[in-house]
Amino acid sequence: MRRLLALSLAMVLAVCGACAAADVTIILAHFGAANEPVTSAAETFKAKVEELSGGKITVEIHGNSELGDAKEMAEQTAMGAIQACLVSQGSLDKYDIRYALVTAPYVYQSYAQAYAVIDGPFAEWVSDGVLEARGLHNIGGWDYGFRNLTNSKRAVAHPSDVKGLTIRTPSEIQKVACFEALGANVQQVAFSELITALKQGTVDGQENPISTIYNNAMWEASQKFLSLTHHTWESVNLTVNNDFWKGLSDAERLVITEAHKAARDQMRAEVQNSEADYVAKLKEKGVTVTEVDMAEFKEAMKPAWDAVAKYEGSAEDMAKFLAMVEACAK
Repeated sequence: MRRLLALSLAMVLAVCGACAAADVTIILAHFGAANEPVTSAAETFKAKVEELSGGKITVEIHGNSELGDAKEMAEQTAMGAIQACLVSQGSLDKYDIRYALVTAPYVYQSYAQAYAVIDGPFAEWVSDGVLEARGLHNIGGWDYGFRNLTNSKRAVAHPSDVKGLTIRTPSEIQKVACFEALGANVQQVAFSELITALKQGTVDGQENPISTIYNNAMWEASQKFLSLTHHTWESVNLTVNNDFWKGLSDAERLVITEAHKAARDQMRAEVQNSEADYVAKLKEKGVTVTEVDMAEFKEAMKPAWDAVAKYEGSAEDMAKFLAMVEACAK
């Protein structure tokens, strides 16, 4: 079936006048290190685009924050300096504030629930042109995983254990509010500077998906304690310049969409299936891994939810989003 789909899409492009007239190059920027799931998924996206287009569309990948941090990649995409980037909802909320709700702490019970929300009712809600008016078009979310806490000081099993720790977060209200609610001293440090900050003791700890923790060898930066807090979930989103997207033919958009689905499904499977393996490898590196009672942490989150709702600007929107989450739990 997949082979037949690939052949049919290639044939569509073969007779597409727009494709025959000029080849298309997509510069795709992302933050992922060499072995992270987002990196292999980006390579899959490239391979599928080039296969399905018969080489008429090529993808040039710039990973490991080569073209800047998430904010800078999104800005370059919106301006048309590059065609595409992989950024989280925390970057997209600068262009459509509703994306801020997706990464509110402790709202999802499972990966399946999170996927159902962003693929279904949330995607429909934000398809009204707000993001496009700011120069971006979100093709869809892949995955990035639930985020977890590491630190150099002590095992964290309860919310009270976080109090007094200096924790690095991205400059995103959801993460900042989460750890402020837990009593941490929160500092914002660019991801590209994180390892240096950890090694120098500028911060005691940080929070990221387990794949990022392992593939950046954070145990070498004094991160001896990992707590499986699963405090927020987010995806990387295949986001393109809206004018670029509108300028493509229907056949070209179909190729990119199908390649997106292949990369999305691969990354989602890899993120879920690799977590236990990464935890085992971290233990082998001498990292102390602590399970937590997530319900206990969720109870401390009311100030964080209030902060996210205030940032987003609408208690009604927050209620609407939480209703989506609840509906997708069934």
